[in-house]
Amino acid sequence: MAQTLVPTVQCQMGILSNSIQSRTSLNNKSWNSLLLNSQRPKAKKYSSSFKVFAVQSENGTVSRLEGLLNLDTKPFTDKIIAEYIWIGGTGIDVRSKSRTISKPVEHPSELPKWNYDGSSTGQAPGEDSEVILYPQAIFKDPFRGGNNILVICDAYTPSGEPIPTNKRHRAAQIFGDQKVIDEVPWFGIEQEYTLLQKDVKWPLGWPVGGYPGPQGPYYCAAGADKSFGRDISDAHYKACLYAGINISGTNGEVMPGQWEYQVGPSVGIDAADHIWCSRYILERITEQAGVVLSLDPKPIEGDWNGAGCHTNYSTKSMREDGGYEVIKKAILNLSLRHKDHISAYGEGNERRLTGKHETASIDSFSWGVANRGCSIRVGRDTEKQGKGYLEDRRPASNMDPYVVTGLLAETTILYEPTLESEALAAKKLQLQGPKSVASLILFINLIMYAVVAAIAAWALNYGIEETPDTVKSLTLPARLFPIYYPIGNLATGFFVMFSLIAGLVGIAASLSGLHNVLEWRASSLLSASASSVIALGLTLLAMGLAWKEITISPRAPSLRAMETLTFILSATQLLCTGAIHAGVTGITTYPSTGRV
Repeated sequence: MAQTLVPTVQCQMGILSNSIQSRTSLNNKSWNSLLLNSQRPKAKKYSSSFKVFAVQSENGTVSRLEGLLNLDTKPFTDKIIAEYIWIGGTGIDVRSKSRTISKPVEHPSELPKWNYDGSSTGQAPGEDSEVILYPQAIFKDPFRGGNNILVICDAYTPSGEPIPTNKRHRAAQIFGDQKVIDEVPWFGIEQEYTLLQKDVKWPLGWPVGGYPGPQGPYYCAAGADKSFGRDISDAHYKACLYAGINISGTNGEVMPGQWEYQVGPSVGIDAADHIWCSRYILERITEQAGVVLSLDPKPIEGDWNGAGCHTNYSTKSMREDGGYEVIKKAILNLSLRHKDHISAYGEGNERRLTGKHETASIDSFSWGVANRGCSIRVGRDTEKQGKGYLEDRRPASNMDPYVVTGLLAETTILYEPTLESEALAAKKLQLQGPKSVASLILFINLIMYAVVAAIAAWALNYGIEETPDTVKSLTLPARLFPIYYPIGNLATGFFVMFSLIAGLVGIAASLSGLHNVLEWRASSLLSASASSVIALGLTLLAMGLAWKEITISPRAPSLRAMETLTFILSATQLLCTGAIHAGVTGITTYPSTGRV
């Protein structure tokens, strides 16, 4: 029984009109007999493990079409079909066309060059439109089966010059350098993609014009209400294994309708060849399924994850003992060429790299151990073992793998920065420590100051409402602050009022400080430092009054909680002020480093 994955409309091409059908006396059995049985040898029948999805129609026309598509030609001819695949004018679209080859081949060098009309793909002018395809890598064809192949090609002018969209040529030069060859660069590429409904271009599984529930239950999930497009992901997985692509896994992503698969570890330019072939196969499968494939880095605006193509990378030196220091040197080089990498890491990536949804800001370079909010992530195992790999989290889902893998190898192996720029970059990376500390403490302080202000406001209101009779029995100076006597002592009035002031100023200082620290410029850090010092002074004053209140005793439990928080805030605010001051000193000492 054929599967019903393809919409009926896709099969109409193969259905004959009623008038034509009425004139034929061939039924399914006799049709298949004519096509397949007349000269069928007794040898074991070959069949592809990847089947064409089609709808079984009542009259059997589609069944006959499927039979033709799955014909095994091996017993009748040595000829094979080669599907020549290349990248089109947008730099992300894959194009292909087929040709007959006289016999099975084992290596791209056995295949002839071919040409295509470059004016129709945006890669050549109409008056001189011929572009030449050079076969570079071959894979088994999971759609046609047998000895048929998929051929990854790059494109050249008739005179042999690579056309502008041929990024493979430059990557081949980099990976052909002896220094790079000696380092045996490994890549593991995590390709994310989004499946869209065909007619509305809205994610698969989403209500048309509406939104599903918030992110959370969809990542690596199972269930009809959480996982959308699993059949496509599984079909792609098996097709890639059949083709010989080094696919290592797949999973559902955070945004519903979004998936990921991983290719690697692969050496050098092979990684990019495998990614391009896997993308082509995915395009063909979604074509059959009537679903649109999107590699847009931010397919849905708002509080939804984007789609990236995280690239894991290591060299021989990184994988050997002492490799952690090599990794840190590579990160130093990457920080110096951050803008070069970002400009080549995918169209529309600025919509994805916002500092939210497990991304770093596109404007700044950062790295950290196990931190998915950094530009470069280093795994815990790598840190622990002192060797391993790094993960570049900046590439977008629509990146060109030839560009990304080539740049990583070039920057970390071939690039030699000047001593001055290297020193500045090292200092720049060192400043990430104070930045991270200040950001974390400011966030914690914001919460504690809010609690202090809330308790102080409650205590003030409680005293005003509960102590009108107390005033009559008091004399100066106690009569100045009588409102807290039912829940405290003689120091309570002073303590609560200054705690309220410190809490409100602390909230403002923490909010403005977070903004200024994230900017991490000299001017913004000076502002953050000033507000932090003011908040620290008021907090220390409140802490002193808290100490006085403690020595007098007794007081209510809520006041004891506020006393504890003022003591903690005195320490954390002091640490935060020191971290911001360290950042100011570093940036003013090394002004050319700009943002971290």
